[in-house]
Amino acid sequence: MRNLEDRKLQASRINQLAVIVILLFLVLVARLWYLQIALGAELLLQSEANRIKLLRLRAPRGTIYDRKGRILATSRPQFVVMAIPEKIKANKEAMETLCEVLKLAPSDLEAIINKERPRPGSPVRVKADASLETVARIGELRMKLPGVSVELDQLRHYPDGPAVAHIMGQLGEINKQQLDEAKRRNKHYRPGDYVGQSGIEKQYEDELHGIDGGKQIEVNAFGRVVRVLGEKPSVTGKALRLNIDRDLQIAAERAMGTQVGGVAAIDPQTGAVLALVSKPDYDPNVFVKKVSPADWLKISTHKGKPLQNRAVQNVYPPGSTFKPIMAIAGLKYKMCDAKTTVNCTGGFRFGRTFRDWRVHGRTDFMKAIAMSCDVWFYTLGHKLEIDRIASVATQFGLGYATGIDLPGEGRSDGTLGTMPSTEWKRRRYGERWWPGETISCAIGQGYIQASPLQMAVACAAVANGGKVMKPWILKEVLSPDGSKILRSTKPQVVRRVDAPPEAFKLVQQAMRQTVTNGTGRAVDIPGIAVAGKTGSAENPGPAHGWFICFAPLENPQIAIACIVEHGRHGATSAAPVCRAILDVFFGKKKPEEIGASKAHVSGD
Repeated sequence: MRNLEDRKLQASRINQLAVIVILLFLVLVARLWYLQIALGAELLLQSEANRIKLLRLRAPRGTIYDRKGRILATSRPQFVVMAIPEKIKANKEAMETLCEVLKLAPSDLEAIINKERPRPGSPVRVKADASLETVARIGELRMKLPGVSVELDQLRHYPDGPAVAHIMGQLGEINKQQLDEAKRRNKHYRPGDYVGQSGIEKQYEDELHGIDGGKQIEVNAFGRVVRVLGEKPSVTGKALRLNIDRDLQIAAERAMGTQVGGVAAIDPQTGAVLALVSKPDYDPNVFVKKVSPADWLKISTHKGKPLQNRAVQNVYPPGSTFKPIMAIAGLKYKMCDAKTTVNCTGGFRFGRTFRDWRVHGRTDFMKAIAMSCDVWFYTLGHKLEIDRIASVATQFGLGYATGIDLPGEGRSDGTLGTMPSTEWKRRRYGERWWPGETISCAIGQGYIQASPLQMAVACAAVANGGKVMKPWILKEVLSPDGSKILRSTKPQVVRRVDAPPEAFKLVQQAMRQTVTNGTGRAVDIPGIAVAGKTGSAENPGPAHGWFICFAPLENPQIAIACIVEHGRHGATSAAPVCRAILDVFFGKKKPEEIGASKAHVSGD
């Protein structure tokens, strides 16, 4: 009886086990059906995605040339270390090895990997411009670095470095605001892309930025490339030809030396910008990849603020370089002529004594400009009054941005610097204008402020007989290989100064005498009829040194304005910089022969 019960219990257990086995088998069959039939297509795609990768081929930026076809900005080859995030994160040894090779802290490497957020299985760039030593080390350790590869890419390069900094501007990693704007404009950018943040690189970003390509590859379990399945080449950005003359740019940069200030040189007939230098400068090559904390600290905390473009954005009292404009205003309103004479005793009395920098004695029109006699211009300013002065000076462009094709020149309303008037003071301060304030403005002091570029444009207008030209840097947009002209920029006359032709002729002759017999003898070049005007601008601390000039006197080809902060006398600080540019422009010297400026003569 007992045996019968045991056999029944055993049979029951066997039946229960059989049911469990059958149920498990049915679950397994159902799971296999679900995976192979229901999810088969999706899993096949995932498997393919793990095996087939799409690499982005970044397009090189367009080359930038000077007016003679010499390279100012190009792209050079670089090695880029790529890593597939999933493979690196899942392998502690690989993470540690890669950190050691790249000399990165694990937290820094993780931050780099997490930043781009690519599609699953796609590589991200973890190191740009890797050295040959780094590339060789990765090759040696390839079995310990699954998902890590090295690709050949392009890196922006500026052969002349700091000499072109404030024209080229700087590149920087695209930010969220720029990404959103690019998306709104249907432009294709991704996190990690480098775009122009200032200068020509920013102004012509759309032209310089190319179209990325792609490469489809098959990889093995270690993430190594087995074969290339397909490739769409990238399209290089368009090339640019600028009006800039590299030789003049180098000469200006070398002549400025360690002096702080800015210089602008333009063609008086067209407004084409031939050279533009701001000091102190920086090396734009620092910004073509991720800026190190040490480099950024050095640049951002420099007391000279090297990222500022002093030639375009900074404004200063123009000092005596304003006197040619004053003289044209006087001639226009018939408050003076070629024979107008003033006895300079070293001061002008109007409520208080306005001092001159020396006693000039009997001074006529020519001598007043050539020797920079303040008393003569105090007298003229008192006769003219501020609103007449302002009406002429604003025609020369003072108070308004020049419109140069560089970002960030002036205020949002199109103004730059200050050319005061009675109405300006009433709006600005709610006060009346006092006649004594006109006396200071008559020699370029008081409220008047202008940039070196504004003064170069004004000087060019004096030289060409009253045409105020819009300064422009871009000459042509070219095909990527530079063989075809796609678009050209044309000269633009902004306005004409309303003054008699004889007024310009007289002032031109007086500026010529400044160079031959007056305070501007530092730029007296044998065989070249240079006309100029020195200036010293009062401010807290030592005066700023100014010089403006054009040459030759007949049919002028170049106009220059230079300021040296705290240079004291324009004749000894700014004029030698202009001389260096003129020497190179007229073939008297080569750029490499130019050294830092030395003092020549004393004076305004």
